[in-house]
Amino acid sequence: MMSTSQAPAPDLPSLLETCSGYFDLAPWAVTEVSGESHVVRYANAAFCQLIDRSRDAVIGRPLDSFLPPFDACLTHLDRVFRTGVAASYTADEQTTPCPLLYSYSLWPVTADGRTAGVIIQVNETGPIHETRQAISQALLLGALRQDELIRAADLANARLQSEIRERMQRETDARLLANEIAHRVKNNLQIVVALISNEIRRTPAPCVHGYRAMQDRILAIAQLYDLISDTGRDRTVVLADYLKEISKSLSSSLLGGASGIRIVVEAEAMEIDAARAVPFGLLVNELTTNAVKHAFPDGNGLVTLSLRRLGDEVELMVTDDGIGMTIRDTDRLSEKHGSDYVTIFVRQLHGTLVRTGAPGVGTSHRIVFPLAPESGTDPRL
Repeated sequence: MMSTSQAPAPDLPSLLETCSGYFDLAPWAVTEVSGESHVVRYANAAFCQLIDRSRDAVIGRPLDSFLPPFDACLTHLDRVFRTGVAASYTADEQTTPCPLLYSYSLWPVTADGRTAGVIIQVNETGPIHETRQAISQALLLGALRQDELIRAADLANARLQSEIRERMQRETDARLLANEIAHRVKNNLQIVVALISNEIRRTPAPCVHGYRAMQDRILAIAQLYDLISDTGRDRTVVLADYLKEISKSLSSSLLGGASGIRIVVEAEAMEIDAARAVPFGLLVNELTTNAVKHAFPDGNGLVTLSLRRLGDEVELMVTDDGIGMTIRDTDRLSEKHGSDYVTIFVRQLHGTLVRTGAPGVGTSHRIVFPLAPESGTDPRL
């Protein structure tokens, strides 16, 4: 068996590089030739034994110097290489006492639609050798097919690795962009807060309360974007951290250093999507602000913000130990803008609100909402 690669494709390694390991100890003759002169590039031990030459005496010499003068093997080899069509033929040498037969089967080797070489099977003739010939051909085609599969697997793996790298880079770019947008939104909201503070200084006293309420709501949203930009999260928000930031902000804006009112946070570790974190923060801000302003006429008391997980739901409790609510106070809630906001924010979380309290025992607001967003819902509604 012989192979040739007269004009190999630029990206196709020679059979010597890819298949020599299969054929070094093969029982059939294998050689590789190259160029129009058919110079031998590789020869295994069986080939050297067939022509009774050492490997050093074979490599680098034209193949026709080892063939009988009447042998037309090279002519057929060149035609198969040129046309890309497999062929076979048998020639005989009239020797005494019986003729010596030469039988060849030739297959083109293609790469990228081009013929890169030709595999030649040297067959011994006669029925006794038909089984060996079939086995040899099967082994040869199997080796070639294995090489093709290895090439295809390597190419597919390289493409997959490239796609993985590109996707990881796109995800990194998207996170960086989301964090940058969150950072800029936070800065813009803080500018709005500063403008409101400046306006408060020139606003008549009856209007200050409205401005401060607006300022606190904007700050609650700004803190959300601050968390997103600082932690690099673009899909979820850690609620415990968010509650602490809201508590800190409200303590700074509503309570002075000498105030007897404290705001504490008791929260289990859990996260929600960033979209629902906005109504969550505004809800906490509204309920806490109401408690600080109305529950402690003597200026002393405790507001507790607690958060725990109940299976697939979240329980938010805003509790104070203030003067509590009377039935009349409860009836008045429907007339207050703050109560309207609370109802809107609870609805946006797809939750339920239960308000309890009595004079002298404080007030508690219990909100329960799904931990995961409901499919097909919009938190803005």
